[in-house]
Amino acid sequence: MDGFTKRDIIVRDIRVQVLEAGGGAPIVYFHGAGSIGGFDDLLPLGEHCRLIIPIHPGFGASDDDPAIDSMLDYVVHYANLFDHLGLTEPVDLIGHSLGGWIATMFTVLQGHRVRRLALACPAGLRMPDHPTMDLFLVPADKVASLLVADPATLERLMPGGVTNEMKVMRYREMTSLAHVAWSRNYDPKLERWLDRVNVPTLLLWGEQDRVIPVEQTRYWAERLGHPEIATFPGAGHLLFAEARGAVGRVISFLNGQGAAHA
Repeated sequence: MDGFTKRDIIVRDIRVQVLEAGGGAPIVYFHGAGSIGGFDDLLPLGEHCRLIIPIHPGFGASDDDPAIDSMLDYVVHYANLFDHLGLTEPVDLIGHSLGGWIATMFTVLQGHRVRRLALACPAGLRMPDHPTMDLFLVPADKVASLLVADPATLERLMPGGVTNEMKVMRYREMTSLAHVAWSRNYDPKLERWLDRVNVPTLLLWGEQDRVIPVEQTRYWAERLGHPEIATFPGAGHLLFAEARGAVGRVISFLNGQGAAHA
């Protein structure tokens, strides 16, 4: 992640790491339930804007915050972080997986702070016919392979293989995830709140996503109204790592250049 500058910010006594790249109008990215692979695939966004990637408490180099045990806690945390970052005007917000769930809730409750919303295979809804995989039931050594469609993606993201340090980090991050998703990996109330999302929205999905099936795209779209939709063949759950066109599609969307499908 050498392309990013890194700094620490104290939010209510919790130290969080913030990665940044580029300059100009801010885009905030809420990451998914793992930080091990890094975020270099998002660096092209920094050629068009000020890309800001805050690392969730309990993930990566950010401190643990045992007080976070709900999506509301995340929303309040990020409202405070936006204040610390001086983000007083509406920003473009991107969320992936767990980060998509957080970004959706943030937009529901803090919609005045969001200009446009891009959700990449977001978690948070329950679709009985095509449920989100319960990662807590998957053996730890099998999780990584389920995140991608092409095993070569993992070799690129982790060229040295899975180290003991990564295993320790993964255990810690899964513990943080468990604080909000152990009993269920969705919010039964979320779908009735989605009419509060009143900003232009883009849904992106990998067609080979085995964690949150691409069939959920339709479920989200019906409840969000009329979002733009882009699906990517040959891509799994780590969408931005596997779909070459995903970042470009986000850039086009944020610039107001719509497209039917990708």
